[in-house]
Amino acid sequence: MNLAPRHLRAAYRSGVLKPSDVVAHVLSRLGDADQSGVWISTANPESVVAAARGLDARLGEIDQLPLYGLVFSVKDCIDVAGEQTTSACPEFAYVARETSPAVADAVAAGAIYVGKTNMDQFATGLVGVRSPYGIARNPHNPAYIPGGSSSGAAVSVATGTSSFAFGTDTGGSGRVPASYCGVTGFKPAPGAFSQRGMVYACRSFDTISLYTREPGDGYDVYRVLARRDPEDCFSPIDFDGWKEQAAPSRPLRIATPRADQLKFFGNEETERLFASGLRKLQQLDMSIASADFSPFTSINDLMFFGSFLAERDVSVGEFLDANPDAGVKVVRDLVIGSRKFTAAEAYRALYEVKEVQRSLRDFWQVHDALVVPTVGTVLRIDDVARDPLTANFNNGYYTNYANPLGLAAIAVPNAITGAGVPYGVTFLAPAGRERLLTDLACAFMGAVAQP
Repeated sequence: MNLAPRHLRAAYRSGVLKPSDVVAHVLSRLGDADQSGVWISTANPESVVAAARGLDARLGEIDQLPLYGLVFSVKDCIDVAGEQTTSACPEFAYVARETSPAVADAVAAGAIYVGKTNMDQFATGLVGVRSPYGIARNPHNPAYIPGGSSSGAAVSVATGTSSFAFGTDTGGSGRVPASYCGVTGFKPAPGAFSQRGMVYACRSFDTISLYTREPGDGYDVYRVLARRDPEDCFSPIDFDGWKEQAAPSRPLRIATPRADQLKFFGNEETERLFASGLRKLQQLDMSIASADFSPFTSINDLMFFGSFLAERDVSVGEFLDANPDAGVKVVRDLVIGSRKFTAAEAYRALYEVKEVQRSLRDFWQVHDALVVPTVGTVLRIDDVARDPLTANFNNGYYTNYANPLGLAAIAVPNAITGAGVPYGVTFLAPAGRERLLTDLACAFMGAVAQP
């Protein structure tokens, strides 16, 4: 069954399907082999069916319910009232008293919640294998990682058990799994969604993200949910997600890293696939120019090897101290190890980010968007087991800088490797260009689909 939002709403309008038909199908699928490792918990089936039947009777309100009958999952570091939040750590689990505003808004708009998805513990990782709840199977080749930290969210969309999924993104968690699973990862600029009701990784620039099959669907959901939250101190006072910069009438000007700054970590195949993606963009009558990528990558080390890592200690360090046997070892070591950084180093990091933002002002005047590989190479589960830190950091080479710099991003499929694993690209731009990025991503996917 095709659960893509636009397809599903058309089926509802025509009377071909009802929400109760869709949830019956989804509930029947949750025990299938391709759902192994995807779910940490699922909603009470009776509650899901009751919600769907309630929507069956409200078909006449479909125009007032923009997410009518769409089935969605929630990464298990985001709260749903009455449900456990574990952040992939059983000892940390608590029953949420309130629902995340973004999730609550989705339900109010007619969407149907089905469960909480697996993740890299405490959203610390870009690999999708750091969880005591197992590994969400890569739907294209189970020997390969699903990407993290929002692994289960991406797989739930890729395998057809969610119309859309809530992930989170700190250093790439809303984009890396999109590449490995062959779906779209829509990451608005930080501040578009409320941060309340979630377990933070880096509260300064975390954002909820979205997974869908197509970029247009991700943007449609974003338009419904993006808003200022007056109760969230990180929600911009002047945010208005509908006053976006108009796309220029001229051909878009797209930047890409200089050849000497591209990294594929020895994988000649992914290097060829990215070059092929650039040729597709050129066929769309867009200007593609090589640009200095070093200002962006200069931020990367701060995420997992620098003082920004200490924000994870603020979030879960006290719990780890009180529970010395809890936590996946590599995650625990990263969080506790962040205590070596000083307050002075944290301030230097903040200054560095501000200087890079200033240095890029002219860049964003010249270029409408930046296109990069989503990941440099594709990793097997065994690769990560042999060297978990290097593998993880390599996965973030093209992603870590985005949120500290306040950028929006859309990750979309580009090609398929010889191992059958999807390989994607990501388009990035400053806040306010989410619609431009969506149009660009849609055009690119159309070109990729051409023989």
